[in-house]
Amino acid sequence: MIDENDLFAAFNRLQRKIGSLRTAYDATKQRIKTLEDENKSLRKKNREQEAELKQLSKKQSNTEKIASKSKDFGKIVNNNLSGTDTNAELKQQLDEYIQELERCIAHLSSLS
Repeated sequence: MIDENDLFAAFNRLQRKIGSLRTAYDATKQRIKTLEDENKSLRKKNREQEAELKQLSKKQSNTEKIASKSKDFGKIVNNNLSGTDTNAELKQQLDEYIQELERCIAHLSSLS
């Protein structure tokens, strides 16, 4: 038969185990809460980045449309340069083209 002291010792061990299990449970519960909050935050950030990606994709497609139109620019330049006879005229025309390019770049930058 079990002695009363053995019974109290077993009871005390059981209480300690229950206490340690409760502590582990509380810690795990807190960890789950922290992870759920982090998950919520990351999902929100992911949605924001997806929206930003869509906007950037739209801007890129618009820029590509503009760039495809500018492919003919080289042909125009070549056709216009054939009429220049001197280096001074060539330099002046190049300066004009550079200024026009700078205006285009500024316009595209303002779209961003």
